[in-house]
Amino acid sequence: MSRRRALHLVEVGVRWPPETFLCWKLEGMAAAGMRVTVASRAIFEPDAKLPGVEVLALLQAGERPTRRFVARKLLVSLVAAPRRTLRMLYEISRLESDWLRERGGLTRVLGNYLPLMRLRPDVVHFEWQSAAVYYLPLRKVWNAPLVTSCHGSEVTLYPYVPGQEYWTRRLVSMFEGMAAVHCVSESLRRGVVELGLEPAKARVIRQGVDPQLFRPNGGPPDDGRTFRVISIAWLRWVKGLEWAVEAVRRLVDAGVPVEFTIIGDDPKDEVGEPSERERIAHAVADAGLDEHVQLVERAPSQEVARRLQTSHAYLLPSLDEGLPTVVLEAMASGVPVVATDCGGVSEAVTDGVEGFVVPPRDAEALAAALTRLWREPDLRRRMGEAARDTATSRFTLERQLDEFHALYREVARA
Repeated sequence: MSRRRALHLVEVGVRWPPETFLCWKLEGMAAAGMRVTVASRAIFEPDAKLPGVEVLALLQAGERPTRRFVARKLLVSLVAAPRRTLRMLYEISRLESDWLRERGGLTRVLGNYLPLMRLRPDVVHFEWQSAAVYYLPLRKVWNAPLVTSCHGSEVTLYPYVPGQEYWTRRLVSMFEGMAAVHCVSESLRRGVVELGLEPAKARVIRQGVDPQLFRPNGGPPDDGRTFRVISIAWLRWVKGLEWAVEAVRRLVDAGVPVEFTIIGDDPKDEVGEPSERERIAHAVADAGLDEHVQLVERAPSQEVARRLQTSHAYLLPSLDEGLPTVVLEAMASGVPVVATDCGGVSEAVTDGVEGFVVPPRDAEALAAALTRLWREPDLRRRMGEAARDTATSRFTLERQLDEFHALYREVARA
């Protein structure tokens, strides 16, 4: 690779605009001198911009290209880049017919592959393993190192669910084609190695958080009138929000004047799971908690930061996690955390220091930890200060960006 040319990083399978933690990463890579391209099948705000980041629109959800349209694109590619196009067609010919059918057929797959085939990246990063599996046939067309990220349930949960054997085989096969696999926690690194990944390929790079955006700002008033608890999560069953609702019911029964806010968005299409929004709403109503629980739509980062600043405690009742960015955001905001002991949570939150870590599926333990924070304002303050110190010393954006930059340089050289 010539020193005169900036390293070209292509991120594939990211929605646009990306989640906050990905915005920070992409902007940071561009600021470090990389050329950054995001290829997306889920563009919600076409006019959204990130400094130094290019956007390549692939076929969007629901878009149905005609055979004639794709045939014209294919003919242009055969003329402009015959070798690469023929290589792509050969790799597609090796795919199973069931695989193609499940992904919308040959026409749709070609419609997504053709724009990507023309790129000449130095590194390709798939933020989600489902995207890595989908685009793996382009590996020999790009002739560039591939990296995928592990954030949680794709490797820690689904491979062990009955009926997911096909996905597990695809996952293991995909790992073989990766130059490196990024894990957001040590627990995930152990998980991918157990699935068969070469240990040398697994790299732990933990999330970073912006300490200026997420910072204490006086906090909520400790007037004894309201105990404000907040959760921020995709509305998926794995987030365990029904246990949070049950814990809040216990608080109300104990006389705690709790207000619980859930900031939640429906799962992305690529997750392949139904939203839990209606079920959570029914659970709240059945528990008689309409006056105590508020379920609100996804909010921009500035609004999330404001709500964290006015909360007494952050609640994470998940059944499975990697290392949740929202926990780090709460910690940086000086908010003590009550979380279940799953995935990499305990790599950020030490029980009794930055908050409390309790067993999953234990509403009683969640309620007991929250009740203690309500009754002991000094403990709540000490834990909030410890949380801020941990977030700003161990989970910095600078460290995260430096580690990604080093990883990309390493795999590009290799």
